[in-house]
Amino acid sequence: MSYDENSINMFCVQCKDWIDGDWSTHECPSEYWVVADKEMVGIVSKLNAMGITTLTAIWTTTELSDWVDYEYQITIKIDVGKRISEAVLGNLPTGWHYFWETAPPIKVGMHMIAFVERWYNLGFESIKERVDSEIERFEKFLDTKDAEAVKALLLLTSC
Repeated sequence: MSYDENSINMFCVQCKDWIDGDWSTHECPSEYWVVADKEMVGIVSKLNAMGITTLTAIWTTTELSDWVDYEYQITIKIDVGKRISEAVLGNLPTGWHYFWETAPPIKVGMHMIAFVERWYNLGFESIKERVDSEIERFEKFLDTKDAEAVKALLLLTSC
């Protein structure tokens, strides 16, 4: 299967392949499908191996300045489908946060682990290189976690 840069893509964590076209023809159950950007597949796979279901894993950049290619907001979002105890993954790397509800006054429930940064292009790296390095940093953080221990903590902390 293939990844299309210009559309929403589904990745299957069970068979580790992209789901093309007619999703009804994919043989794996839909509980294994994740809306993901190709750069996020490593994070999705690692979380899945730990028993953490991912619904979406996407990144965006928004240009904030009137000056072209200077000031951006970088957002990397991972929707984990349900609230998990923060003890399961522990303290996240700098810049990464758990988001369990939207801001007041409404406070709608969320299930998000995300990174948000205002970034300035000073010419040392491109915006894409910055996003890739942050995704890689989070993957390395996940590599420090014992998958079986995380699964046990999930079981102990679920109600």
